[in-house]
Amino acid sequence: MQTYLVLSFLNPSVLWGLLAISIPIIIHLFNLRRVKKVEFSNIALLKRVKEETSAKKKPVELLILLARILFVAFLVIAFAQPLSKNRDNALELDENVLIYLDNSLSMQKAVGTQTSAFDEAFAYANVIVDAYPDNAKFKFIENNYSNSLVVNYSKETIKDRLTELQFSSVSRSIPEIQKRLANSEFNGDIYLISDFQKSGDASLASMSADTTNNYYIVPISSEQSGNLYFDSAYLENSFLLGELKNELKVSVRNDGDQAMEDVNLRLFFDNQLTSTALVDLGANGSLEHSFEIDRNVVGLDRVRVTLEDARVDFDNELYLTLNNIEKINVFEIREAGSGNYVSQLYGENELFNLQSFNTGNIDLNQLANADLIVLNEINNFSNQLTSAINDFLEVDGSVLIIPSRNLAAGSYNGFGLRVSDDTRQRVQLSNPDLNNPFFAGVFEEDATNISMPEATTYLRLRNQELSLLDFKNGRSFLSKATTAGNLYFFSSSFESEMTSFPNHSIFVPVMYKLALGSKVNLSRLYYSTNDETIVYPADLSVSAGIVKLQKGEVELTPDQRFSGSNLIMEIPKDEINAGHFDVKTTDTEVGTIAFNLPKEESEGNQFSSDELSVLAEANHINMIEADDALGIDREITAGIKGVGLWRYALLLALLFLFVEIILIRYL
Repeated sequence: MQTYLVLSFLNPSVLWGLLAISIPIIIHLFNLRRVKKVEFSNIALLKRVKEETSAKKKPVELLILLARILFVAFLVIAFAQPLSKNRDNALELDENVLIYLDNSLSMQKAVGTQTSAFDEAFAYANVIVDAYPDNAKFKFIENNYSNSLVVNYSKETIKDRLTELQFSSVSRSIPEIQKRLANSEFNGDIYLISDFQKSGDASLASMSADTTNNYYIVPISSEQSGNLYFDSAYLENSFLLGELKNELKVSVRNDGDQAMEDVNLRLFFDNQLTSTALVDLGANGSLEHSFEIDRNVVGLDRVRVTLEDARVDFDNELYLTLNNIEKINVFEIREAGSGNYVSQLYGENELFNLQSFNTGNIDLNQLANADLIVLNEINNFSNQLTSAINDFLEVDGSVLIIPSRNLAAGSYNGFGLRVSDDTRQRVQLSNPDLNNPFFAGVFEEDATNISMPEATTYLRLRNQELSLLDFKNGRSFLSKATTAGNLYFFSSSFESEMTSFPNHSIFVPVMYKLALGSKVNLSRLYYSTNDETIVYPADLSVSAGIVKLQKGEVELTPDQRFSGSNLIMEIPKDEINAGHFDVKTTDTEVGTIAFNLPKEESEGNQFSSDELSVLAEANHINMIEADDALGIDREITAGIKGVGLWRYALLLALLFLFVEIILIRYL
């Protein structure tokens, strides 16, 4: 991009003084027309002398006139205070200034042997403040939004505010910053000092649309391009906790261009070290390490995994909560001749409490205590049972219907289901969709070549929300209906004439998943600090109190509501940092939630200088790029504030005054 020299004046009205150039011109013309008559007796010799003298004085008088004109011109220009700028658009310092200083954890990366990106950003911010006059009004934004944009800072007070700034676990995208600016209706100069990571909503296009402000992009590039961080964690078998041992799988990623050897992984339970491991990671590589977990160990609700390596600047801790899953209450309602597959599966199992009722002997009041209700091949639904099931679904309960061959399709209308008869063909099931979260942790290897069971396309659910298992002809065998709560429907009964599904190896994990789905949130090991909606299972007795989140001296009261047995909390991300938070009411400790940093902040992808330069082609967007604070000062002075030329103009005025004196004195 071609750069032009721009000349501007701080006091352009003084340039009217250039009209004073006419004064020496008038004096010069007046002296040429002035004639004085002197009589002599013999003037022949004087005539000759006069002609010679006039010819000699004429160019000298022109030089004196030129010196006087230049003296007046440069004197006026000096008082107009000229400025030189090396940009192709005349930028002026506005009296309203806003500085955004990125204090996210990625700014801990090194930019020198003893300097971090945050230290560099702090120095840049101070240089920018010093570039403005004393009457400038400053506003300030950092990632925690800890101060209001209504507050105006002076040059001194904003420097004090900068010294108080600490690192924040919250990362902000440029569109987020702009949204906050839009709400404040700010107009003026906006400085964005950041490493410009491509995290969250990474688009910078919205900046081009805001032409009411002048944007100054100040990128900070770290020498460390990559990072070593935890990518994810999960339990090998998400539904076999009980008294059995399990494995915690921890994924570690190295997105740098250098291999890392002997990285120390350490596992803590409630701050007690229980296991360590040394791992090697190749450049731009990842690995998965397994820690064996015993359910009986103390501190499962406060698990922490750390990376011990001098090259890791941040995000070297992963907080987890392995909640102890209590036995799940499964209520089976069955006919006398119904199959015993449900009782064999859930009965005498350390994970489940099974209660089985015949249709003629049901205590409907107990249904509210169930986690999962299985309607096993019932031939007739009474009005009382239908009403009780619908009430259970209204509070987000889970119900599984195994249909009976002796019941018409329209009999399920009372639950909000639209069921019709199907083709009654025997068809093999398709392989499960492994991308469906329902099957997470079910298969250890590729399941594309599993020999699936067969079933009869007996009934068809028309108002399905999600299909979990399909026939090869595309029809659904197991699906979730678009009704209140969680209502699951099989398309055929479990009789041997209808399906081989109960005798297949996939039967147990699918049925376990359906039961454990009623407490699915307990298996979530952690949340991200930018997850603004948290769904946490809680006893209904908790709904009588106000739930708070507490971590040490930090206590938050989120917006909250109950939906069935789930506590739903709305948490602004600037109020949560990484770590374990206790969920409690005044009298009850409900449980623990773990929060970790979003992975986008750890990945280290930054906008390149070329990408930012393309953005800076807009007239209201400018990029200030330098290696240090002194370079930033030069850039601001030369490109925005301008280099003052009045001293040079004054020296030139004195020079031409001296020239005039010499010409008059010696020529």
